[in-house]
Amino acid sequence: MRADDLVVLLEIARCGSLVGAASALGLNHATVSRRISALEAELRTPVLVRGTHGCELTEVGERLLVSCEQIETALTDVRDLVNTIPRDRALSGLVRIATTEAFGAYFISPLMADLHRINPDLTVEIITQTRLSAYGIGADIEIGVGEPVVSRPGAEKLTDYQLGLYASAEYEEERGLPATTTDLRAHSLIYYIEGLLRVEDLDVLSRLIGSRAVTFGSTSVQVQTAATLAGAGIGLLPAFVAEREPTLRRVLPEHVSITLEFTGCLAPRRLRRPASVTVMQAIREMVAERRADLLPA
Repeated sequence: MRADDLVVLLEIARCGSLVGAASALGLNHATVSRRISALEAELRTPVLVRGTHGCELTEVGERLLVSCEQIETALTDVRDLVNTIPRDRALSGLVRIATTEAFGAYFISPLMADLHRINPDLTVEIITQTRLSAYGIGADIEIGVGEPVVSRPGAEKLTDYQLGLYASAEYEEERGLPATTTDLRAHSLIYYIEGLLRVEDLDVLSRLIGSRAVTFGSTSVQVQTAATLAGAGIGLLPAFVAEREPTLRRVLPEHVSITLEFTGCLAPRRLRRPASVTVMQAIREMVAERRADLLPA
């Protein structure tokens, strides 16, 4: 039995598909499929159930995961032994992070850029999602808004963050600004598309001034910000995004200051990649250091 066949099986368990595992390992799909077929032939039993939406491990495959992880750890230890890179520069391999668009752009990307500069063997993949998935999506670390819909062992609150109303000088000149929250009904409002909002914690604008409040909607915070900058309306934006824009003005700060939270979760121990624990700790330290950006006074 080849050790690297077991490493391939472990990566499939993490990613949930042959294609995802191939990408993570730098192999092609056919090679990954051949490795698994060879493993199943040697064991004389299937280790995977292949479906249209990915792969699931059989009972035998699940029982093999502990051995797979031990082999991966041993291979990593061997690489460290022959590597001359100091221990504080020894992060390597793939780390896949699923996070919200804005948090990924303004917090995770700069952090991972710093880590990659001092750990050039570290490969980073960032995918976007708004909330923690029910059962994981092949990411080592997931970060989402609010608590997960289904209880996830190991889920933890990372930090609070603030939403506020913002408008451009151009919009203020053309339409003026509201004096009360009731006045907001007479203004163009920019936020998520109500019918496509899948995170209850983010459904704050309709609770504030009623349904059908959004006149310029997008599933992208970056698009919402661009529309606000262009004068399309008053945007309900994360403060850590809007406060970076010198041409945006806070609107009704005494009346509209909404605090939400980011929740983080590591993949189960047997499925997470080796560097992910160190990266998760770096994320915790980063949000503590940048609390003023997340919750401006």
